[in-house]
Amino acid sequence: MDFRPLAEAERRQLITALRGHADRGVALLIDSKDTSYAGTAEEVPDEQVVAAVKSVPCHY
Repeated sequence: MDFRPLAEAERRQLITALRGHADRGVALLIDSKDTSYAGTAEEVPDEQVVAAVKSVPCHY
């Protein structure tokens, strides 16, 4: 895997999103194809949360 630093605009967006999460509990959205940052949301539908949990590999 090659390291690719974030562009300055992407970096600022991600920092703002992380602050929103820490301060107000804003959800961070992640692209399901490549796990890149995809934005924020005040609320996320239950179906999306369940789909996200199901997508995590489990090796038990």
